[in-house]
Amino acid sequence: MLEAIDYKKIFTYFEEISNVPRGSYHNEKISEYLVQFAKDHGFSYRVDDARNVIIKKPACGKTASRDAVMLQGHMDMVCVSEGVSHDFLTEGLSLRVEGDHICADGTTLGGDDGIALAYMLALLDGDGYTHPPIEAVFTVDEEVGMNGAAALDVSDLEAKRLINIDNEEEGQLLVSCAGGARAQVEFTGSREKRKGTFLEVSVSGLAGGHSGTEIGKHPFNASILLGRILAETFETHPFLLRSFQGGDKDNVITNAAAAHIYCEGQAEELSGCLSEFAVRLTEELRSQEPDMTVEVGKPETKEDFCFDRAFTDAVLTFMDLTISGVQVYSGDIPGMVESSLNMGVAKTDESGIVLGFAVRSQKKSYKEHMLFQLRRLAACAAKAGCGHSFQTSGDYPEWDYKQDSHLREVMVREFRECFGKEPRVEGIHAGLECGMLAEKIPGLDIVSFGPDIQDIHTVRERMSISSAKRNFDFLIRVLEKL
Repeated sequence: MLEAIDYKKIFTYFEEISNVPRGSYHNEKISEYLVQFAKDHGFSYRVDDARNVIIKKPACGKTASRDAVMLQGHMDMVCVSEGVSHDFLTEGLSLRVEGDHICADGTTLGGDDGIALAYMLALLDGDGYTHPPIEAVFTVDEEVGMNGAAALDVSDLEAKRLINIDNEEEGQLLVSCAGGARAQVEFTGSREKRKGTFLEVSVSGLAGGHSGTEIGKHPFNASILLGRILAETFETHPFLLRSFQGGDKDNVITNAAAAHIYCEGQAEELSGCLSEFAVRLTEELRSQEPDMTVEVGKPETKEDFCFDRAFTDAVLTFMDLTISGVQVYSGDIPGMVESSLNMGVAKTDESGIVLGFAVRSQKKSYKEHMLFQLRRLAACAAKAGCGHSFQTSGDYPEWDYKQDSHLREVMVREFRECFGKEPRVEGIHAGLECGMLAEKIPGLDIVSFGPDIQDIHTVRERMSISSAKRNFDFLIRVLEKL
């Protein structure tokens, strides 16, 4: 049966969709392309107001009585160019082959998640494959908040098993993902003009990284460390905050932060105390953050606006006591982070300081607990005498590990047959559309997989041709067994 696989169709469809503009928020043309495909092949289809497309194909072979399987991927791609003039709204991509890889000239490739579209179209258009009824679900705007999956009407979907094709690492079968939310804490206070000595204190050179997938490997946050330095120093050498800046994206672990402070007492004593703390902290984290630098700038005499002592006390109390980093590891998948949070934004404006958090968990109850903790900590810190607010946004659901997954059992067994080795059955500490779909269809049995795609979302993005073939083989085997 596998000898009959038409690999050419995969890459022909990948090239076709690469010629269709499909950047996030601009899914009109790719949605129309998919609808036309369904019409041309006589398939039942539906397109909704969000431009999601569902195409259904009856069972083929000896599986007519078996239950439907949903295949799912997203239409949109991240649009980045470098060194070329490219209009992603009107122009297709220029593809090239380099050895075993497909690349794009000066732009992102869109393998994430173009390969899912190519796989599904090749399967729908294929003859001779044995498979149960297929419900192919193509969603929009995954890269900008999973908007398509959130808007998807699933009322006419019958499948209770979902194979998501949005993983970029061959050999990894994803079986859970984190849910999450954004939290924003704002402290507000009055500012007064002060004339005297100011200092800058900074922490830089940390590893940083993605606050979901790398929070377990690189847990130290420059803003949190700087808050620790300032809070402990404030106890013995009071000062006033002028500003605190650290990071501008809540899903990125902050690798550098800086604060400007006004010296209320002896500037030399304050500077010396900060410098001693910097040496101790650098030594403490030498093995984990070898490139970290803590610097205390030279005292500068000037006139500037500063926040009062109550505000300074409240902010530093919160920064020192706030929860951050990994909170819980999974009990189902060894070594996987289950719950974490990251303070990726710290910025100062005229009215106060805003702190932004990305909160993630495989367990809805613990996600809500971390948000509760942040709200309580902010309220307690603000009792020092300043205003505060706490807001949440961007909540998205988790996809929890399923103990009795028939789909996982089949895919693990067929992976061994296809690849001659064990797959890595893992969860991901980030959001996937699987979480949205699991919430909409209770009991949905889900596994996510895909071929090797490197450096996604950059102009260096490249997809392995041989891996794309192997994983299509794998998909066909799984569908035959289902």
